[in-house]
Amino acid sequence: MTLPHCQIVGYGAAALGVPLAADRAGLLPRLAAAGLCLLDGAPDRERLLRARFPYAIHSNSRAGDFIEGVSPTGELGRALRMPAGRELSLAREQAVPLRLVGRFLNDVSDVLEQDVLTDAVRLGARVAELRRNDDGTWTSLDGDGAELTTSSRVVLATGGWEDTARTAGDLGVPPERVVASADLLTGAVLDRASAVLRAGGRIVVVGASHSGFATVELLLERLGHRLTAGAITVVHRTLALSYDSMKRARAEGPLTGQTLTVCPDTGKVNRFSGLRGRSRQVCERVIGGTEPRVRLCAAGSPEARRATADAGLLVHASGYRTSDVRLRTASGEPLPVRTRRGTTAVDDGCRVLARHGGPVPGVYALGLGYPRIGDDGVGRVGINLFHGADADRIVMALTSALSNERAPSWQGR
Repeated sequence: MTLPHCQIVGYGAAALGVPLAADRAGLLPRLAAAGLCLLDGAPDRERLLRARFPYAIHSNSRAGDFIEGVSPTGELGRALRMPAGRELSLAREQAVPLRLVGRFLNDVSDVLEQDVLTDAVRLGARVAELRRNDDGTWTSLDGDGAELTTSSRVVLATGGWEDTARTAGDLGVPPERVVASADLLTGAVLDRASAVLRAGGRIVVVGASHSGFATVELLLERLGHRLTAGAITVVHRTLALSYDSMKRARAEGPLTGQTLTVCPDTGKVNRFSGLRGRSRQVCERVIGGTEPRVRLCAAGSPEARRATADAGLLVHASGYRTSDVRLRTASGEPLPVRTRRGTTAVDDGCRVLARHGGPVPGVYALGLGYPRIGDDGVGRVGINLFHGADADRIVMALTSALSNERAPSWQGR
């Protein structure tokens, strides 16, 4: 029996980058013919579809970022002509509800399954580990050790999770008082936040990332009538804003102590580390003193320690850890991978890196749990990368392997 060329572990937003990039390059039929399968732990299709961008907020990116990875003339271009795709196209330069983006990605996956990869998606397949066989192929196994599939190449797109227990331990508060920002942003714990405010309690957001200020934005929008002065505290290590150009950054006057890093690809400043869109606007209002319901505290300061100790609810918004999959040899020995700040490290070709040595042969990764690190040391995270440059590099490597060609060597960015 011919083995599939590649298995993709995960079927979320990032995983769709591989077929989208192959489609742009005119290589999707070739990869499909070679065998491209997707495994996801979602127990049914309804829950899979609900998991793609379920957040009750607007994007911090323009709508165009979510559709530019789709070739209008490719196999998957039909999704652009469906209702969600048309709506995103009309709002190309605007921020849009993330649930609209989720509907569009669901349309992309529908077209992929109906027109290209029929019977190639397997749900309820929760991959716990990957075993490297003696012939160099990889076999995925579930939590009970049952084999799922074997392929010559693997792409990990398993996403990330928020370690609220660790945050609780670091802050010395009971774990039940800490919730993940993702849970709040979906609206799942807004009732709990409302109850805290009704009782006169305060909310602390730990982290000043996009997730942190998106959390603040949602609380202001949904529960603003319950918020008194200083009801929300944002505990931060750094604050950074993004700018369209260095000229714009200098004209606006950067924040005190803020590092300005120019993206060599776009000329944007703090493209990946800085706040943008509505999160940026909220931060500017807080800094400018026009949003008294929110205050800022430096992490580790006495004020921050008092705020976290007294908070009725703490929201973890200080980063993600990889939802990792164990790698093992044929004999069962662990293949440890390199990590960076809780995420699995990849090189510039999106190849997973072994803890000791170079890339793990045949294993690639992209998405939230596998950020590619730029020259500025910042992890590059964004759907325009997962569906763009990151996926392009993986597809080039996969097709080079099909032709027994030497895989491209990525240097620099």
